[in-house]
Amino acid sequence: MSPCQLEERRREEKARRRYLPRADWTGMGYRDWGDAALIRARLDGGASPDAPVRQGGARPLHLAASWGKAETVAALLAHGAEADAHDEEGHTPLWYAACGADVGMVRALIQAGADVWTPQEDPWSPGRLLLTTPLAPLVTELPGAVPLPAEEVAALRAADALIAAFSEQDLWTEGLGIAFVAGVGEDEVVRRLGGDPTLCPAVDQDNLPFDPLDYDASLRYVGVTGVDSSPGGCLIVQGGYMPSDDTVLRAVSADTSAYGVYFNPKGGTFGAMARDGGIVAREEIGLSPQASDPAAYWTYRFWQRGSAFAHGAGVLAYACAAAGMTVGDGQVAIDRGAARRWVPLPPALQR
Repeated sequence: MSPCQLEERRREEKARRRYLPRADWTGMGYRDWGDAALIRARLDGGASPDAPVRQGGARPLHLAASWGKAETVAALLAHGAEADAHDEEGHTPLWYAACGADVGMVRALIQAGADVWTPQEDPWSPGRLLLTTPLAPLVTELPGAVPLPAEEVAALRAADALIAAFSEQDLWTEGLGIAFVAGVGEDEVVRRLGGDPTLCPAVDQDNLPFDPLDYDASLRYVGVTGVDSSPGGCLIVQGGYMPSDDTVLRAVSADTSAYGVYFNPKGGTFGAMARDGGIVAREEIGLSPQASDPAAYWTYRFWQRGSAFAHGAGVLAYACAAAGMTVGDGQVAIDRGAARRWVPLPPALQR
């Protein structure tokens, strides 16, 4: 038997063993919770549908609702999984299904008797989350339903419009630094960054004043682009952290507001708010919010998963709104090949 045949035989045997019935959930990865055949094999082998399987008290139904499919949720419910089990964060499977806006999961859990309206992150219940999504008709007529206040609906619509502006295409945000500066034109932003507007024309990617492959050199420049909207302003972008740096934000925020965000490729997304030349807030953003977090975290859907909008669009919309700006076409913000006015930062604005 050739080496290739041996490898193929090994893969076939591994696949066969994968679906052998067994009485536990050992070795289950995130993607495995979407494999209905695997879930059924474990259940048929005696695995408990309510056994804690991860730190934080998550049970199989929590993970299937978070990472799986409606079919895997249905398989667990059919084997007696508790529809209203709480993990250590106080969340039920319906909460995670609502965060993913999965219609099949939501229907199955509600039909199994899941609690729709008890808040799990005050004032947010699974049903209240669903009221902000296209799945609202599934819960609006259920006993206990309370319509969202008109002002909250208006805020959500405005946020969704801004999120949509950044969702026209897939976003490449890894390593991106961007600042939104309200009410200030390109020339003035260039001046505040220590540049001469006459020496900083807009250029495309083929005519950059630095070597884009030299990371240290690229950190000494930021790109400036005006935004034609109401209210307008400017964007400052870079393949690095400088647009979110305190010194840069202080320089550009005199008599206005600016919000800088950095999508750290090593992990985490970090924002800073500047107003009238001073830093007024720093935060890690984009994480699943808690009851104690600002209402805007919920409005800009940091809690929502799945394909409702491009990954990172909610964070960009939040940052734009925090600065007091709107953007009609978000591609101007994140198109790394767009023509921009590249400004060399003076030593005082570099770290």
